[in-house]
Amino acid sequence: MLVGAELRRMIAPIISVATLVVTSVVVVSGAAPVSASFSCSSGAPVYTVRAGDGWFGIADRVGVPRTDLLDVNGASVDDTLVAGDRLCLPAGADLAAACGNSYTVAVGDSWFGIASRAGTTGAALLAANGASADLALHPGDRICLPDGVAAPSGSSGSDSAAAGTATSGRTYTVARGDSWFAIANRAEVTMTALLEVNDAEAGTVLVPGEQIALPSGSKNPARATGSATVSLEALPTQGPCWYADTWMAPRSGGRRHEGVDLFTKNGEYVYAVVDGVLTDRAWDQPDRRAGNAWTLTSADGSGTWFFYAHLADFAPGLKVGSRVRAGQIIGFVGQTGNAAAVHLHFEVHPNDGDPVNPYPIIRAAGGCNRDTPYTQPGGWVPEVLD
Repeated sequence: MLVGAELRRMIAPIISVATLVVTSVVVVSGAAPVSASFSCSSGAPVYTVRAGDGWFGIADRVGVPRTDLLDVNGASVDDTLVAGDRLCLPAGADLAAACGNSYTVAVGDSWFGIASRAGTTGAALLAANGASADLALHPGDRICLPDGVAAPSGSSGSDSAAAGTATSGRTYTVARGDSWFAIANRAEVTMTALLEVNDAEAGTVLVPGEQIALPSGSKNPARATGSATVSLEALPTQGPCWYADTWMAPRSGGRRHEGVDLFTKNGEYVYAVVDGVLTDRAWDQPDRRAGNAWTLTSADGSGTWFFYAHLADFAPGLKVGSRVRAGQIIGFVGQTGNAAAVHLHFEVHPNDGDPVNPYPIIRAAGGCNRDTPYTQPGGWVPEVLD
C-alpha cells in the first residue's frame, strides 16, 4: 500500500499542486527554489529530508511551530516523510539549524571549491543542498554541508594564496559563455593561476552571475561591449535565408558559438556589410574550422571587423587589402571547414575587441530579405556579378 510522500509522487500529475510537498528544490538561503509542482514563497529557504526526520523534529530544530511547517507545504501530520523529500521552510525558520551544519558563501567560492576545502566531494555537497552544478552561488548565501563534514576554514582566495598564488583582491562576475580559459586569456594570466585562486579545476562549471577571484597582476577580463553601436549598411547574404539566436551555444571541444549562422542555398551571394578593407583571408584546409573565410575591417576608423566563414569560394578579383563597398559581393555561401550544413557563419567584433551577439544586429538591419529581386536596407538592389 502506498502512503504519504510515495503516494503523492505517484498521483502528482492528476491532483492539484496545492496539496503537494515541494519537489526538486534547492537548499540555498535567499534563492527561490525550483519546483515543477509546488513553489515556495520567494526567498524562502528549503530543506532536504534526511533519514529519520519527522515533521515535529524538523520544526523543532528550525524553531517554528509544526503547524506552520505543515501549512507551508500543503501537508498534514499523517503524510510520511521520505529521505530526499524537499520541504519549504516558513518565515522565521533557522536554515542553519535545519542543516545541522552550514557554511556562508564567500567571494570567489564555487561548489567544488567549497567541497574541496571541506574534505568532501562536489556531488555530496550538491546532494546535501538538492542543487545542481549550474546553480550560481553568491557571497552571503548559506548552504548546507553533508552530515559529518566540518565547515571549511578560510576562503578560496586565502587558501590559494597560502598555496602560492596571491589574489588581487578583485573579483569578476561570470558572463554567459565564459570559460576558465577565456577569462584567463582576457585577464592576461595563466589558467592555472586563475584556477588556483578559486580552488577550482578545469572541469568546474562556471555559471553566469557567479563571482570568481582574480589572481594578482590580472587585468579586467570583462568582455568588450558595443553591439548596440554597430549598424550594418548591407545584409551579409542574399535572401531568402533562415537564422536564429545561437549566440554562445555549446560547440565541440568546449567552444562556444560566437556568431550567427545564416542558412541559405549553396552559392548564394555574400556581401560586404559596410565600406571597408578585406584585411585577412583563410583558405579551406583540414585543420581550419572556418574553411574559406574573409575578415572585413570597417573604413570608419573604429577598428570594428566582421568575420565570414564556410564560404564556397571568394569573389573574383579580390585579395587581402582590397577596398570594398557596402553591398559588394565578396564571396559565395558554402560548406567548407567544419560546417555540417550549407550556411554563412558571421561574427561582429566592435572596436577590435571580443565578439558580440550579431543576432540583434542582423535583425535590426532587416534579417533575411525575401524580396524578389533581392534588396538591401534602404531599398537598393545589389550589383550582380557578370
